[in-house]
Amino acid sequence: MTALQEFRTFASANMMTLEAMLSDVCADCCAPLNSFTLFDGGAHRGFHTLKMLALPGCKKVVAVEADPFMAEELLHTLEKAGDHMLDRVDLREAALQNNPRIYRLTWKSSSSHVGRSSISGANPQQKTIWPDTADITYRPDLTVRATTIDKTLAQVGRAVPFVKLDLEGADLLALFGAERTLRHKRPVVAFENAIHAPAVHGFTLDQVIAYFAALDYVPLDFLGQPLTRATWFGFFEAWAVPREKLEQTQKAIRTAVATHSKQTLPA
Repeated sequence: MTALQEFRTFASANMMTLEAMLSDVCADCCAPLNSFTLFDGGAHRGFHTLKMLALPGCKKVVAVEADPFMAEELLHTLEKAGDHMLDRVDLREAALQNNPRIYRLTWKSSSSHVGRSSISGANPQQKTIWPDTADITYRPDLTVRATTIDKTLAQVGRAVPFVKLDLEGADLLALFGAERTLRHKRPVVAFENAIHAPAVHGFTLDQVIAYFAALDYVPLDFLGQPLTRATWFGFFEAWAVPREKLEQTQKAIRTAVATHSKQTLPA
């Protein structure tokens, strides 16, 4: 059994532990800075937004949530946290995707599985990364605002050391709309790595690999090993790391994994 296979077994029974690991890596990326903005794409109920706000030096979190029902829950979470938190959140109710000229798109909002709401894909035979099963129910299709990561962060002057995405299969699509951010801000990115995303959203894995290479980003599996075409979809969470930050980020990943799963990874 490979280290990643062993970790998959652990992760299936400890999903929130993955979020704790991600939060630790985010904190490590921010540690050298005393003033920065963070990006929470697919902010859901605000777990990572609140963790980000608690980091020393975090002046602003841009929290993006497209689902109107979940965005309302997120706002309630932030209101309960108090004005000292809410005042530092730039909350955007919009769907992240790749095209700056698209302003609205179709959204599938699940009433039974809140974590499976997503944009409706370009493939008429497969609109989401999830199978159509009787236990998943959706509200009637909604039209929501659409934006890109680059447009959302266009006016941010501070450093953006970390971007977290959880977009139910639209993560890689959204990263195609983040070229300027990745080229100039150089954040470490945590993204959901869905095997069906290329088919749903109309791109190829070769395009993704070439895109990251052109920006001098190294895609890593969740344990910090470089992804290849053969290993790309070995786990449903992954990282994209600027090459100049690779060694430090891999060290942070190893530390987070050892802390939370007791699994020791080779250096």
